[in-house]
Amino acid sequence: MRQKLILLFILLQIAIISSAQSNDSVRVFVDSALNIMQRRSIFASSLNWMVIRDSAHKMSAKATNYAEATPAIQFAFNLLQDKHGWLDLNGVQYFNPFVKRDESRINEQTLKAIVRAPIKSAVLEKGYAYLAIPFTNGQTKDKMNRFAQQVQDSLCKVVTSATKGLVIDLRLNGGGNVFPMIIGIINVLGDGNYTESVNSLGEKEGELVIKGQQITLLDTIVVKLQKSCGDLSRLPVVVLTGPATGSSGEQLAIILSMRKNTILIGENTAGYTTGNNGFLLPGTDNGIVIGESYTRDKAGKIYLGEVSPSIYVIGGDNFIDFTKDIKIQSALKWLKQQGSKTVSRKQ
Repeated sequence: MRQKLILLFILLQIAIISSAQSNDSVRVFVDSALNIMQRRSIFASSLNWMVIRDSAHKMSAKATNYAEATPAIQFAFNLLQDKHGWLDLNGVQYFNPFVKRDESRINEQTLKAIVRAPIKSAVLEKGYAYLAIPFTNGQTKDKMNRFAQQVQDSLCKVVTSATKGLVIDLRLNGGGNVFPMIIGIINVLGDGNYTESVNSLGEKEGELVIKGQQITLLDTIVVKLQKSCGDLSRLPVVVLTGPATGSSGEQLAIILSMRKNTILIGENTAGYTTGNNGFLLPGTDNGIVIGESYTRDKAGKIYLGEVSPSIYVIGGDNFIDFTKDIKIQSALKWLKQQGSKTVSRKQ
């Protein structure tokens, strides 16, 4: 009997110790998420983090595992009002349900076309080329290189020395990784300082610099093309935008708008213009993506939401027959008013 009591006592002690260890790890899990939100989010400065931490700790006080502590992290994340960020907890994505995301402006034609939208190029009329750059989320060097080269190759198929203007269509670009998109048209952009990333105080934290057909971001050279079709930086360009243009698609629109002989035509974009960054949390398949910066262009404008075109054209999208696409026809009209610009192509 005594041996049974000793064994029972040992088992109870082990259970108590295991519970304590579990509670400690849960506390670390919650605090890790709170630390990232408080220190890295551009929306954090207006919040009372002492109160938020106290509430989150109370909510997770009885949690014995990460899953049970999830509501506490979601509570804090919702207070950021981060439209562009999300949580990845236990392999499940969570977006703030209290932030308004208006998709009512996206018409049926766009909703159909955006599913698996490809890189697409065409000659609209003699002397005028078209290039559609869709979503891409490749993060590895190989995937970035491949997408960038596919964009450039598609462009080179339709641009000649007789080309007078180019339409770059971002209406079906909902975001992803902006760098292969930039690299894919780097010869259209040309050398220069394009945009800066700034914190909530407007302080510069990084900049996008293109020099010698390479991108430098925070002094790091990113992917470059293996081959291109010459310098297209003097070519007049129309950038088409719409309500489905989001995130990296919006960043690309801002960057392109900084070059000479360029105009945005279409509709206001989706409004996901914050610069996001992702962080891992303790456990498996746990992470957080938050808005960490704003974008400031060369003119000093800071983008807090939608990117607006210079010429509004509402609706009239036709991704099958370009002759019936009102935005493309408006783009052609503007390009024809710019006159002829020479295109330097490598032999």
